[in-house]
Amino acid sequence: MPAEPEAAAPTGELEWLREGTDRFVAHLDAFADADLAAPTALPGWSRAHLVAHVGHNARALGRLVHWARTGERTPMYASASVRDAEIAEGAERPAPELRAFVRESAGELWSALGGLSGDHWRAEVVTAQGRTVPAAQIVWMRCREVWVHTVDLGDGATFADFPAGLVDRLLTDVTAAWTQREQEPALILAPEDRLRTWTVELAGRSAAVVTGPAAGLCAWITGRGAHGVRTADPGTPLPVPGRWL
Repeated sequence: MPAEPEAAAPTGELEWLREGTDRFVAHLDAFADADLAAPTALPGWSRAHLVAHVGHNARALGRLVHWARTGERTPMYASASVRDAEIAEGAERPAPELRAFVRESAGELWSALGGLSGDHWRAEVVTAQGRTVPAAQIVWMRCREVWVHTVDLGDGATFADFPAGLVDRLLTDVTAAWTQREQEPALILAPEDRLRTWTVELAGRSAAVVTGPAAGLCAWITGRGAHGVRTADPGTPLPVPGRWL
């Protein structure tokens, strides 16, 4: 039997990651140090909490890269409580330290990803949610973090700033996860600026048809507001989306 071909690096997603990291850092640098104490729309989190999370997320994903490269089991976090404690501790750091931490941890992750080759990308690792995925998914996991959390910084960045392919990938990612979890509501997402739809199919449930710009739908299903989003039936209220991760 011939050997399987080596897995290829996810080059398109690596480019999204590079661009998204640069954007996150640029938006972060636009704030004065005192601005990091301001609250975000994420319950209980200030901007400093958010920045600390993004920094520690890079370190956590770096542990998955190590796992893929060496075969040594190194989970993202020892426990959910350890993750929460890291974020709380990080949020107390002086703003210049937080800025440096984000840059340093992002650089470490990028370098670690650059050390993967061939079948490393196919090696299986386990996410913080307990899903077993190929290591190539690490890049996508980080893309979601830097792009979506740039919006969460709250300085005017929106999902409309995302590359169109990234918006589509997020719509695919979230609807597939909801379908797999059998998570309500049943949906047909019908973007007015796309020639396709995305569905969440639930046995025995009729699906609400929700429309609007693809970027607006992406914001809505990730819990970031419903600007420009509506049901196709004007008399039907928007359903309430559940958790997206």
